[in-house]
Amino acid sequence: MSQPPKTALTNLNVVLPMLYVAAIVLSAAFASGTVVSVVAVGGGVLLGAYFAFGRNRSSRV
Repeated sequence: MSQPPKTALTNLNVVLPMLYVAAIVLSAAFASGTVVSVVAVGGGVLLGAYFAFGRNRSSRV
């Protein structure tokens, strides 16, 4: 049986970068520069790890 195509809002390859940008924008609006740096670096590392390892594992079925 074939699976229906994923919409953009159910595809983690689209949702995770959008959440990353939203986290940076919100932290920039409400927090200090140090917090923004931590959010940007930490989120970038996690997002990179997802695209390097997690995305490949979830696509194998």
